[in-house]
Amino acid sequence: MKKNLKAKIGYGFGDIYGGGAFLVFSLLYMNFLVLVEELPIVATSVIIFIGKVWDAVTDPAVGWLSDKTRSKFGRRRFYFLIGIIPVFLSFITLFYSFGIQSVTGKIIYYTFAYMFFGTAFTIVMVPYNAILSDITSDYNERTSFTTVRMIFSGGASLLCAVIPGIIIKAIGGSVNGPGQKNGYLVMAVILGAVFGLCWLMTFLWTKEKEDLPETENITIKSWLSVFKNKAYLIYLGIFLSFQIAVDLMLALLIFYMDIVVLKYKSYELVVGVLLVCSVAFMAVMGAVAKRKGKAFPLYIGMPVWILTMLAFIPANKDTPVFLFCVFAACIAVGSAAGNLSTWSMLTDIFDVDEIITGKRREGIYSGMTTFLRKSASGAAVLVLGFGLKSLGFDQNQYTIIKAKAADFDPAAYAKTAVVSGIKWMFILIPIVLMSICLFFAILNKINKKRFVSIQTGIEGFKANGNIDALDDDALSDIYSVTGLKKEQLWGKKH
Repeated sequence: MKKNLKAKIGYGFGDIYGGGAFLVFSLLYMNFLVLVEELPIVATSVIIFIGKVWDAVTDPAVGWLSDKTRSKFGRRRFYFLIGIIPVFLSFITLFYSFGIQSVTGKIIYYTFAYMFFGTAFTIVMVPYNAILSDITSDYNERTSFTTVRMIFSGGASLLCAVIPGIIIKAIGGSVNGPGQKNGYLVMAVILGAVFGLCWLMTFLWTKEKEDLPETENITIKSWLSVFKNKAYLIYLGIFLSFQIAVDLMLALLIFYMDIVVLKYKSYELVVGVLLVCSVAFMAVMGAVAKRKGKAFPLYIGMPVWILTMLAFIPANKDTPVFLFCVFAACIAVGSAAGNLSTWSMLTDIFDVDEIITGKRREGIYSGMTTFLRKSASGAAVLVLGFGLKSLGFDQNQYTIIKAKAADFDPAAYAKTAVVSGIKWMFILIPIVLMSICLFFAILNKINKKRFVSIQTGIEGFKANGNIDALDDDALSDIYSVTGLKKEQLWGKKH
């Protein structure tokens, strides 16, 4: 096996946890707490909210620590090694309460369990999001690494959309409720072990460069200074709008399939097509990014996704399932484009920051980005919950009526204002967010040529303390990306 291919595969193993664990949590955790552990919905929202507040502490802290860490295993890989056991244990505690019976006791326990899971996730994922620039400095090579990462992540998401349910039902039965506790436990033990082993492979098969920068003390001011980076603000516009769109679309899809078009039995098929096609299109988008630049896939994927959502407008219960699968495949074009672009673009921000500040601060940017992604997603889902409630929709009540009411007529229910509201939320929210993503993608100034100019400028500052040797074209590239002039670069007047 070629050394470079081995490193790419090792790097890809890390996002088996990132993609797989995140999907399992998104699809099953609320269901587990409410229907299996029988906790009040409000309590589950509080549990997750407290976890997000905790992330505000741990994400930046681990980013800062990984920047300062110096060990024989590297400054990032070290965290993959120490994170293996927490990753394994935290996934088990997330889905098992060790016989606690009282509701209050369970609420307290699962609050700390979710905080533990968030901490384990942060220990490995924040350094993981920062390590690529320590593996390679080549613009296209970073795209290649990210393509492999996204294929592994997409494959893990596909498997984790199916396998957990099979394990849970095989051990705990097909009735969604307290009887499935053992099924959830077995599922958590198996997946926790797989996720932990994946981090061992990432630790063993990746290698960081050895010429590490000097460490520095980090203050609140230095944390906030990332928001002075013009390129990073544009990146956040792309990244957050895309990620929130994906989260909300997936959250609403089950409601859309269940009560808008009355095709709940086809939900898993449609999601399966979406995930399979996302993995398949990832390699295509990686090739496009190498030829046209990392933002270019967004120019393809976002319009396709927007047009697909418009195609949902006339869809109804008589629309063939095949057509919904076609829609899912088209959405996958946007999903693959967005994931490939956003994660590959992040590493270039580190270089932009270096020419602005004269420092390498990958951990700070990775920690801040991870925190903002979690916070924005949590806030968006919370707002979505309030939105559904304001429409008068109660998922638990609907499920009970559908299962037990002898005179329940799904077609009549589908004509209510509640269902109309869900339909338009499902269609319009992604359109608005994809439009925002496309707007910021157009504002993005980083391409391969400008990236090379920035790296040349960094080398000039390191060698001579200035960039006087650069020609006007290279200087123009640097000014365009940073929004600053020569006298403001490399930590001057900052």
